Amino acid sequence: MWTYLPVVLLPALLVVLVCRWIWPHHITIREWLLQGAGVILSTLLFMVVVWGSSFSMIGDTSIFNGYVTGKDRVKVSCSHHYVCGETCHMETTTDSKGKKHTRKVCQPKYCDEHSYDVDWDVYSTLGTFTIERVDRRGTEVPDRWDMVDVDEPVAVAGYVRNYMLLDGTRFNTSDLIRTKYLGKIPGYPHVHDYYRYNRIVQDPGDSTDFDGINIWLNNQLRKDGALKQLNVILVVTQYDQDYFYAVMEAWKGTKKNDVVIFYGVDDKLEVQWTKAMSFADGQNNQVMLKEVEGLAYDRTLDIGLVQDQYRVIQNDFKRVPNKTFAYLTNGWIPPTWLLVTLSILNFLVAVGVAYVVIKEDVA
Repeated sequence: MWTYLPVVLLPALLVVLVCRWIWPHHITIREWLLQGAGVILSTLLFMVVVWGSSFSMIGDTSIFNGYVTGKDRVKVSCSHHYVCGETCHMETTTDSKGKKHTRKVCQPKYCDEHSYDVDWDVYSTLGTFTIERVDRRGTEVPDRWDMVDVDEPVAVAGYVRNYMLLDGTRFNTSDLIRTKYLGKIPGYPHVHDYYRYNRIVQDPGDSTDFDGINIWLNNQLRKDGALKQLNVILVVTQYDQDYFYAVMEAWKGTKKNDVVIFYGVDDKLEVQWTKAMSFADGQNNQVMLKEVEGLAYDRTLDIGLVQDQYRVIQNDFKRVPNKTFAYLTNGWIPPTWLLVTLSILNFLVAVGVAYVVIKEDVA
C-alpha cells in the first residue's frame, strides 16, 4: 500500500513548499509546520482509503447449506400504535428584554393497538427466518410457514473474503468467446423464497425439468454442506465447450466452497462434453475433478450420473483455505482513477489549508 504514498502526497507537499517560498512573510515557521502536519494527516486518511479499497475488492459471497430445525408461532410486542391522548406541561421562556413568557407544551401519547403481534419464525442451522405476515397483526397462519418441514434443506448467502478477486485478469477469456456468448451468460444462482436454492443453471428458454436432481442435491448438502464446507452447482447447456470459459469469466471463477460441473448435452441429454471446476482453478482438487469429468463420458445426464459424481466429490473434495492466497494483496495495484482522485483531493486540501494559513493568523 505504501508504494503509492508518493502519488497521493507529492502534489499536496508541493503546495506546502511553494507557499513557503512565495509568501515567506505571511507564513511563520509554526504556521508552515501546521500546514505540513495537516497535509500529512490528510495523506494518511487517503492512504486508509487505498487500503480499504483492497478489502472492497475481495468482498464476495458463498452459499452455505443447512436444514430446518423447527418452526414456531412467536408472540412479540405490538408494532402498531394510535394516538390515545396527550401529555402536557408548562414551559417558561425569557425573551431578549427579560420578559418571561409561559406556554403550554403538549406531546401526543401513543397506545398499542393490540396486546401483542405474532411472528411466524422458522429455525435452521443457519439462522432464523421470519415469514411475512398475512394480516397486519400476524394472527393468520401464513401458507408459506405452514408448508415448512423440519429437516428440509436451507441455503443462505454469506459474506466471505475472496483474495482471488484481486487477480483481475485470471479468468479473462478471449474477445472471440466473449462476443460469441454475449447476452447468453446466466447469472450465478441466488437464494430465493427465504432459503431455497436452485442449483441447476440452464440455457435461457430451456424448460427441461431437473427438479428431481435439484431436490436430491439439496437434500445431500443439508449436512454435507457444513461437514465438507461444500456447495455444488450444475450448469446444463447445449452450447460449445468454450461456453465454460465465458461463464467462468462472468462469474469470476468459482466461490470458495463451490464445485461447479458443466454438461454440454444434446436434445436427448446425452453428454457431449463436461468440465468440472472448484475454487482457485481446482487447486488441491485436480484429481477429483478429472474423475468427476470422466464419469460423464458416454453417459446421459440423469440423477444416476449426478449421484455417481457426487459420491466422488463427497469423498475427495478438499476446500482450499482462502488465506492461502492472502499474498495476492502484496501485488495488488489500486485502480488508476482512485489514485488520481485521491491525489487531486489531497492537493485541494493542501490549497485550502494554505489559504487559511495565509489569510488568518493561525499561529
